[in-house]
Amino acid sequence: MRISGLFFVTLSVFTLFAGLAPRAQAVEEGQLVKKEGKWEYYSGEDPGLKYLYLKGLITQEEYNKGLKVIETKERVSKPNFNIDVNNGLNIRVGEKFLLKLRLLTQVRYSYSTYNKAWGTIGDSRNEEILGGQVEFRGVRKQSDSSVFTVPRTRLQFLGYAIDPDLRYNISLQMDQAPYNQEGGNGRVALQDAYLASWHIPVATVQVGQQRVWFNRALVSSIATSTFADNMLVQRMFAANQMNSRDIGITILSDEDQYKFNYALGIWGGVGPNLTNQGVAVSQALPNNSSLPSNQQRTFNYDTRFRNGEMMYTARLLYKISGNPGYGQGDILNSRVPQVAIGAGYAYNPAQNYLSSTRSDIVDRAYRQSVANSYNGRLLGGGVYDFQTYEVDLIAKYQGWSFQSEGYYRHQRVRTADDGTIPFSPATATVLGPPVSLGQAWGWYAQVGKYIIPRKLELAVRYGVLDPSTKQKHDLTKEFGVAINYTFDGTYNNRLVIDYTNLTQGSGGRAPDRFPYESLPGFGQNLIENRINVQYQFYF
Repeated sequence: MRISGLFFVTLSVFTLFAGLAPRAQAVEEGQLVKKEGKWEYYSGEDPGLKYLYLKGLITQEEYNKGLKVIETKERVSKPNFNIDVNNGLNIRVGEKFLLKLRLLTQVRYSYSTYNKAWGTIGDSRNEEILGGQVEFRGVRKQSDSSVFTVPRTRLQFLGYAIDPDLRYNISLQMDQAPYNQEGGNGRVALQDAYLASWHIPVATVQVGQQRVWFNRALVSSIATSTFADNMLVQRMFAANQMNSRDIGITILSDEDQYKFNYALGIWGGVGPNLTNQGVAVSQALPNNSSLPSNQQRTFNYDTRFRNGEMMYTARLLYKISGNPGYGQGDILNSRVPQVAIGAGYAYNPAQNYLSSTRSDIVDRAYRQSVANSYNGRLLGGGVYDFQTYEVDLIAKYQGWSFQSEGYYRHQRVRTADDGTIPFSPATATVLGPPVSLGQAWGWYAQVGKYIIPRKLELAVRYGVLDPSTKQKHDLTKEFGVAINYTFDGTYNNRLVIDYTNLTQGSGGRAPDRFPYESLPGFGQNLIENRINVQYQFYF
């Protein structure tokens, strides 16, 4: 039986105000109802529609269709989600789900000049790791360089689900390295993938691949850096000797709520996208010597050993005044001094650096990461136990900013070999006498000032590092000046122009690179002057 719209509305209003509808005999609002052997949830009913059904004016089928129409109209008129743009694209559904999408892109032009020593002696202490039959233990630069790059492209998915205090972060990187001889630039790689529980602010928990809370320079996002790149001294003293990320678990306090804060972590210790099961050695069969010499390379073991040890980190932070955070410049033009001091400790044992560049030893990706962080001279030295210490200070006030860190790393050689016979003894020959590198230390300081508040910043920085205290002529000194302009008063849309003078000592002995030390001029300073012009878009 069909009812006109006027009649339907009239009855609905009449029953609503005159109370004609009796108490419901079927379904109350918000009840679970068993229908056809299944339990279904009814969130609500229209009184007029119920009256028609109870009076027999409409059938059960028409009643159910009417409910669906009303529910659909309510969802359309009162949506349970919203989309907005605020530091990314934000999608919210109710109060228990948020997805924030962010995109970071940096486009850069770089021009570098190199002194004569770069073209004759080159750098044999921190070589680029490549595979194949030809092995490179040094790099020379015999001409100036002029290049366009997209050094960083990042896509980030973060927010919370089920519970606002249960948060997630999935980040992808498509970065470009200065060298691309193996064709890896621009490939998608996982940067972050972790879950975080913020239910207890004094003891939040993060599990997965994430940033290691150790030294200030690498905790800070590169998107908030005053300069286009981190300094060599900042990269070299990473907790795991290779990267700001690792896989593990962190327990830390919410720095926005407390003056005194801590962060404790347990990690794999071999960087992102790799476990210590991927750190191995090639070992010969017991009867290797019985094989023809041209076949000894064919039969060997890819042996995992010392894979049960993990990296441990601890960081303490005390906010003397305000909350300076981890951004480098005082972009907020603080009216109250923002000052904090921090300290960190990292213990990373059983790191397999037995091979320098020999492609007949596995784990090349692992060694490439070590070399990219300027720790290449350690390769070939054995199995290390590293203990790294750092202290840092940051201060901001009225557009001024100051940041400084000091580092010290104890580099203990646990063993110089893996205790077995290599599959081809000739490839295991290390020329020259044994090398003792000793320890490593470094420091830097950076000062900046927003000449135009929230718009134009000038900054200068200087750093020194000694990668091996028992060797000579190997100090690295880095001086830089930067000017950056933010078009919208944030880090989202800005231009960075910086100049760097980098002086590296080419001397100092390093494992498995003895022939370079007899070259005329070995130990001279390698000097690079570099200018970067970089535009950053962070949506």
